[in-house]
Amino acid sequence: MDALGFMETRGRIGAIVATDTALKAANINLISLKRVSGGLVIVIIEGEVAAVNEAINAAKKQLRRISCGILTNVIPRPDNVTIELIEKVRLPTQSVHEDPGRD
Repeated sequence: MDALGFMETRGRIGAIVATDTALKAANINLISLKRVSGGLVIVIIEGEVAAVNEAINAAKKQLRRISCGILTNVIPRPDNVTIELIEKVRLPTQSVHEDPGRD
């Protein structure tokens, strides 16, 4: 894992917009999209450092347009303990990339 990117948004719409924008902007992977409390949602992405920075910056611009973004951060070369923490919230691959209802 080269880098982790974090986005905190107000509401699920902001999180979905941020995620969609980030995934379209660079070659990154979605790790987690989780509602925490008070209407806040955290999105976590991973990829190469430059790709994560590009994705976070694109999402940040889009979130400013719709007034849903709160905080963003990129952690280049995360420590192994940090990686272990993130692995606990990783989405199952199938739910992100495949529609199990289709044959």
